Amino acid sequence: MTTPRHLSKAPITEAIIDFRVKARQGFDPQEFGRLKTALIDRFPLMEERRGGQVVFQLAPVGTQPPVVEDLGLQGFVFHSADKKLLAQFRIDGFTLNRLKPYTRWEQLFPLALELWKLYYSIAEPELVTRLALRYINHIEMSPDIADFDRYLRAAPVVPAELPQGVSAFLTRVTIHDPENRLAAHVVQTLQTDPASQKLTLILDIDAFRPGEWIATDPEVESVFMSLRHFKNQIFFNYLTEEALRRFE
Repeated sequence: MTTPRHLSKAPITEAIIDFRVKARQGFDPQEFGRLKTALIDRFPLMEERRGGQVVFQLAPVGTQPPVVEDLGLQGFVFHSADKKLLAQFRIDGFTLNRLKPYTRWEQLFPLALELWKLYYSIAEPELVTRLALRYINHIEMSPDIADFDRYLRAAPVVPAELPQGVSAFLTRVTIHDPENRLAAHVVQTLQTDPASQKLTLILDIDAFRPGEWIATDPEVESVFMSLRHFKNQIFFNYLTEEALRRFE
């Protein structure tokens, strides 16, 4: 088992801290607009988040045009000046996105909690129903690599009787931790740039826990700490030491 540790060159391209809620009856997302003044120094850019739904209908004869339904205003997205931080205040919850370059958990999570308090002070949701951490990693690999086991501990296997050249793959598993009531969707995707033939491995870890909490429940914070530990366990045990040393 590999011990999780700080990586100064971590390959994280996006980190997501997500709170999903059951909205209170009659809540108007326009109320989030009141946050513009409070957030303008750190998030000077604000845009509406609107929703829509497309319904396709089957008909005995001919085709029916899709029915497009405008679901109206769903909330607001606040951007930092460099657009590397996004704070999403929506009817169904709050999400903080950090784009590359990633900083540190010790900086990002306190900010998420601070903004979450602003969220529930306005939205007053009935319940928190899901907590999640999602980390998306892009790992560049040598175009001439012949053995993916050098970098991956769960690389896809091609039967030995077949040619071993692989230019793309996609795997997805859901891992459960029943003791802590956690789960994680783990996706590995290999992409090839047609022009340069550069290989990029995408390791996408979405760790989550469903439940029912009131917005001020201190367990919310402790669940996120458990999710972070779970996410780190997955990341450090999906990659080999040779791969991890590249990011130190």
